[in-house]
Amino acid sequence: MPLPVLLQLVSTCAIVTGSLCAILAYFRGSKSHQQSLNAQVFLNLTERHASLIAFRRLEADLRLNDHWGGDLETAVAIREYFDLLSHEFALVDLGILDQRVWQIWQPDIARIVNTQLVSEVWQRRTRHLHRTSPVFVAYIESQITHQRGAFADGHSGGTIKIAPLTA
Repeated sequence: MPLPVLLQLVSTCAIVTGSLCAILAYFRGSKSHQQSLNAQVFLNLTERHASLIAFRRLEADLRLNDHWGGDLETAVAIREYFDLLSHEFALVDLGILDQRVWQIWQPDIARIVNTQLVSEVWQRRTRHLHRTSPVFVAYIESQITHQRGAFADGHSGGTIKIAPLTA
């Protein structure tokens, strides 16, 4: 094989190999960037959730199982919780927050919205405030079982997963 043809073949192979490596590096970098972004969003939203002091007090005092007495302070605390959920839901809908990250919170969301106090405040006071987002309202409605389960906090047990037996 003549030397000019061999050099052209080698240079073509080098260009193709370099291009493939660049494409691979781009996809790996993109995946890494997306994972980093998801982690940052998760941490920020978790921090926002932890900052709902009034809601955390209700939860710590085990008042989420009580009937709502109509007090405004409780309604505001629960509204803040639903406002945060609607922001998280919108981020998932826009593709900014990955579905896998959103799934991390699902058991806790189901547990909380199925408590007596939170479901009453949602129906009587907060639901209509989210009427501009019917998809979010439908999501919350799908989480509320309307039937109190076997657990004291009203959780239906539907999100409990049993690991398969391994041999």
